[in-house]
Amino acid sequence: MGDTNNSKPVAAKKPRKYVADWRIPHRRSVEPRDIPTLEEAKAIIDRLYESGVPFFTKELIQDMWDQTKREPTPDKIITKDITGATVRCNVEMGRVCRMRDAEDDTELMYVCKDLALNYNCRAHLTNEIDRRHFSLSHWEPCSVIIMHKTQKLDSKTKEIVPQRGPLDREVVAKIFHDKTQEWKESPACEKLKTILSSSAKDHEINKVVAFALGTMSFQHFNEEGILDTSYGWRSAFQNALLVTITEWLKERDHKEKVPCYSQDPAQSEVDKEILDEVGIEVVDDPRGWLEVDEQSVVFSVAPNVPVKEIITDIARPAIIIWCRVKFLDGLDQRCTDPDSSRVRAMMEGYELYEFGPDQNIFCDLAIYIRKLVAAPTPSDGRFS
Repeated sequence: MGDTNNSKPVAAKKPRKYVADWRIPHRRSVEPRDIPTLEEAKAIIDRLYESGVPFFTKELIQDMWDQTKREPTPDKIITKDITGATVRCNVEMGRVCRMRDAEDDTELMYVCKDLALNYNCRAHLTNEIDRRHFSLSHWEPCSVIIMHKTQKLDSKTKEIVPQRGPLDREVVAKIFHDKTQEWKESPACEKLKTILSSSAKDHEINKVVAFALGTMSFQHFNEEGILDTSYGWRSAFQNALLVTITEWLKERDHKEKVPCYSQDPAQSEVDKEILDEVGIEVVDDPRGWLEVDEQSVVFSVAPNVPVKEIITDIARPAIIIWCRVKFLDGLDQRCTDPDSSRVRAMMEGYELYEFGPDQNIFCDLAIYIRKLVAAPTPSDGRFS
């Protein structure tokens, strides 16, 4: 499937590249602790991981989020790291920070605004240690921490620089309509429905939850500074697939509505309006994680957060559609959504099905359907 959107590009000024979208504030252990060597720190992380200690739980995520929503905004958030130690995360709301632009060595200024959660799987925690090179001055291996959304400031006026808004609703609606039609007519769509109908007909399913499907409405400029209105076509295809899953489930269970949630901070108000019309509710992080359970379908495409690790720790969904889990030694664990040993172990409880979508649109997606029709139950925060 290729991009068939023939919208005429619009000339526009190419915006300056700005990379400081998020800032992770300082954090420190509340109690005094011995600082391990680099090798000892890695060994502690590995030991806890291999022992089955969950790095992510719904309780931890919910507690962190509840703290960030308190009024007035607290000056610190309290959490636990993977060793069980209490950690204080400083809140830096309103702090003005400076950085150097690597492209032209000019100074950039930005201000810390809304709070959000940041997720660190084992590979991320280990990679953080690798970046220390020589020694650790402090060590707080937290799987869930806070971060601030940042906004750029004008270096002269100190005013917030307005960000680009989404594409016009009519443009985005056309992109979604065109790609939905193209997806529905594809062999991959038909095969997906066939696999679900034949292999998941007996699974109890009550909702669909998607992660990292991107935005259909982002104003993308090419290297010549031309606005490309077809940028959102991949996201449109992925959302079309999500609609197919919900329609299959409604038909299977003879229901008028099936709860369907999509979580991605990139989604705009325009995305929300258009997706709401087809039964997809766009939710803020961390609502998606909290909705996932053993009666869910989970759908994710090439995320910038460790979706696989988080899902592995919190649930055993009935159906999972995400980038193929590779059972190979020496995997690159520096990617944002690695195939860890714990993820691979979970996949032993699922049947793999190929449905062959275009990798340029969906990456290397595969369907995983849980072997057990009856939902498994966790024990002491772990799944067997």
